Amino acid sequence: MSTIQVMLSADFMLAIVVYGVAILVTIPMFDRIHTALDQVVLYWPWEHIGKPLLQASLMVLFIMVAYPILFGLKEAPPIFLLLSADDMRVNTLINVLFILTLLFPLLPVFGNWRELILPLQGIAASMMVFSWLAAAQGLEEITYWPGMDTVIYIILIAMFTHWLAVTVSHHIGHKFDESFNVADSGELFARCIILSFQSPAILLISPTFATGGMSQT
Repeated sequence: MSTIQVMLSADFMLAIVVYGVAILVTIPMFDRIHTALDQVVLYWPWEHIGKPLLQASLMVLFIMVAYPILFGLKEAPPIFLLLSADDMRVNTLINVLFILTLLFPLLPVFGNWRELILPLQGIAASMMVFSWLAAAQGLEEITYWPGMDTVIYIILIAMFTHWLAVTVSHHIGHKFDESFNVADSGELFARCIILSFQSPAILLISPTFATGGMSQT
């Protein structure tokens, strides 16, 4: 299946909707709890640990719902079968994505491009899940490197779609703030829709795992 076919599939759209609804529910809920506690000392842990951990968990949720159409596959072993093969697989997924979020800003040059974090989380989670799928299918030789051209496309698409999502969400948020007398809804909308905008950057590499990117020996 092509990237466009994957994006237009009902399963992938469902994954996008589930992710967006989860953002709309969890972020305000935890923000209100944090505000109600009114503890300045908790601000740093929430911003630098709580939110990245929540983001990692929601990305894992997205990958689970989008599987296996994420790889351009219509049929595959159930995701819960792959995850249950090792009690630590879900924890490993969340921990890797969480650590990636924490360490990414420390990278030279790329560390300033925070718009790349979400696609990198999606790609990393996709690679891990597909490695488990390949092992379950008895596939021994897998090539994950898509080529430099694809990597450049991923970076360009990730940066442009991030800018576009933020621009659109802030415009909508401004109208929403005025209509309902609230503040900063644009930031929440951005978190909600940014994955749908940046998903092509993730899908540029994911379907390659299931096609020319692997071979059975």
